Amino acid sequence: MKNAFFGCLLMLIALVTHSQTRKNFYIPDLNGYRILKCDLHIHTTFSDGVVWPTERVEEAWNDGLDAIAITDHLEYTPHSNYLKVDHNAGYDIAKGIAAQKDILLIHGTEITKKMPGHFNALFIKDATKIANDDYKKAIEEANKQGAFVILNHPREAVPNGGEWWYKELDELFRENLFQGIEIFNWNDYYPRAFDWALNKNMTIFSATDIHNESALYLSQLHMARRPMTLVFARERSIDGIKEALIAGRTVGFFRNVIYGKEELVKELFLKSIQIGKIHHDISRNASVSISNTSDIPYILNPMNQDKSSASIQLGAKESAIFALPSDSTSILEYEVENVMIRSNEKLKIKLTFIKD
Repeated sequence: MKNAFFGCLLMLIALVTHSQTRKNFYIPDLNGYRILKCDLHIHTTFSDGVVWPTERVEEAWNDGLDAIAITDHLEYTPHSNYLKVDHNAGYDIAKGIAAQKDILLIHGTEITKKMPGHFNALFIKDATKIANDDYKKAIEEANKQGAFVILNHPREAVPNGGEWWYKELDELFRENLFQGIEIFNWNDYYPRAFDWALNKNMTIFSATDIHNESALYLSQLHMARRPMTLVFARERSIDGIKEALIAGRTVGFFRNVIYGKEELVKELFLKSIQIGKIHHDISRNASVSISNTSDIPYILNPMNQDKSSASIQLGAKESAIFALPSDSTSILEYEVENVMIRSNEKLKIKLTFIKD
């Protein structure tokens, strides 16, 4: 009887321990687009990660993501003494639970070369066929499989602040063999890569490149949320994500800052903001309410010449009431502190206030 009781108790403890809470991350959809939260650079035990593939899906669900790509290294498999080397295993093992959890799982791999760098290939069919000592043949095979190829953590392409491109990278780019670039990886931001992506119309990515557990990663780096690529997709599907990546409709998110093409980040910001009417008290002092419907906090700094307006800080799903200058018009200009349209330029917007 005691054994049965303790057995039930252990089962109950196991269930409670494995219970999950999803940290939802709300961003309003735009007209014609779903905003999908994606981490497209993830490692498992089948390369140099320490987490089993199914747990990567559980973590993604917990962290409020819509999609992930398992991108284990082809060239680096340090657990091979304990696990059979199978470059498709991470995806194959995870796809069942991904379907159960409604996480879109993208089949990917990482082509890991000292020269000219590391590349992620997304939407592949067979990682084994991509493995090749010749980096160009590997990338060409990925493209033959219909892959979307990304240059990872481009710090390695600019050693000591030197030349931006190796000639090998330039050749690959001119031949359209890679189409995207990470501007964030792990805990690093690459402002030169951000500007380069904008100048060359490349697709922008922000990713964890995670190897350890998600909770440990966030704790070590003091983050509330992991870096993400926000994908402006026409539909919530893997095909929808691929179409958006090819079209360049992505925004980078990292430490509550968003980075991207002006037309995309502006639309995203304006969709998140709701402005009330201007009200006057008995002394005719004017005030207005402004609300943030999203989980991305925003900071608005006034751009009026006399700087008499105060900054507006809007936390996630918060509202604020602020006083307007006595001589203000119904249109005021602001610079959004945490929305970047170039490495040295913030989004500027005009807000229209309706007088009562």
